[in-house]
Amino acid sequence: MPKAAGMIEVTLINWKELEQKFGRSREFMYIAANQALRRVGSFLVPALKAKTPIGATARLRNYTVYQVLGKTDDMRVEVRQSARSETGFFYGVAVRQGTKPHFPPYRALIPWVMKKLGIATEKEAASVAYLVARKISRVGTRANPYHRHVVEENSFRIRQLITEEVAKMTVRLRP
Repeated sequence: MPKAAGMIEVTLINWKELEQKFGRSREFMYIAANQALRRVGSFLVPALKAKTPIGATARLRNYTVYQVLGKTDDMRVEVRQSARSETGFFYGVAVRQGTKPHFPPYRALIPWVMKKLGIATEKEAASVAYLVARKISRVGTRANPYHRHVVEENSFRIRQLITEEVAKMTVRLRP
């Protein structure tokens, strides 16, 4: 089963500049970078959750997490949404990128039809879900790149968080 792909990734690229600030204290530099990336992840998760479409279950929103990956000069924070369908498919990618025409399992659409279209009985919802699946088989689904909007709207704050954390660490190192 494939792993949930990271949809937002923040990577530090000015390692030479950081080395000049920290001098020989590479360990402190890596600590500062790790803390900065953790602050970015903690900031991005709620921002992303606020923009994530709810759908029928809010599962995509609820399975939003971040993780700091890599070591030393390859450190980065990755924000991913690991919600899976009943068949194990990481469906966040399909929401964000849209899909080509395909015939989805219409039974999986029943909860969405009931919630979004307000259909009360499961039998009626099943027939409407079949029609929705048939339309998807002809036109696919439209992309919703909400993750890009989150990064664009918050790029200044992301840079600011990293700068603040690195500045804090450099201040702590000076007598």
